Amino acid sequence: MVLPEVSPKSELRAHIRSVRRALPATVRAGADRALAVAAADLVRRAGARNVSAYVPLDLEPGGPDLVPALAAVAERLLLPVLLDDNDLDWAVYDDTFTTGRFGLREPAGPRLGPDAIGSAELVLLPGLAVAEDGTRLGQGGGSYDRVLHRVQAPAIVLLYPGELVPKIPAEPHDQRVCGALLGYDTAHVHWTKGCPIPHHWHSEYQSANDGG
Repeated sequence: MVLPEVSPKSELRAHIRSVRRALPATVRAGADRALAVAAADLVRRAGARNVSAYVPLDLEPGGPDLVPALAAVAERLLLPVLLDDNDLDWAVYDDTFTTGRFGLREPAGPRLGPDAIGSAELVLLPGLAVAEDGTRLGQGGGSYDRVLHRVQAPAIVLLYPGELVPKIPAEPHDQRVCGALLGYDTAHVHWTKGCPIPHHWHSEYQSANDGG
């Protein structure tokens, strides 16, 4: 029997998922709390009123604290709604959820359309890894590659330590992100070469654009 060839991307996905599953629950919970606090602080520092984020699944950074933390500092928080073609619609979070495809928790408010993401001033999104050049490794469904085509604002992926990597095999459809928010007990932003670092953050955050 000939086994199917496994791509480098699939191998990296499997490795990161395995590492995340092996994290003790207490360690992951502490990391999620730190990431939620740091994400809210990032919104404040950016002066972003319209923010888009996500509802973390099991093993996705941010945990249950992420959405409440962001809702407390953003005037308007957009959360995703999974469509039948795996594209994402958006709705404003109003403290209520409904159940969507595959049992996903989704905002209960009116759907605004896939292009609503273009109004966000800061985009926080999930991922499995980010490379120094801004290439993002997602779960493989392609939803956020479509989303990032519509994004005008800095896009930052929440990650656990060890998930910022030197290189990720890129494909033509892959969209680059501006940075990664990483941390366990504390969290920090690492800017990639995916886009220019906003000028007012140059003195505060490490940037691949500066050779850091």
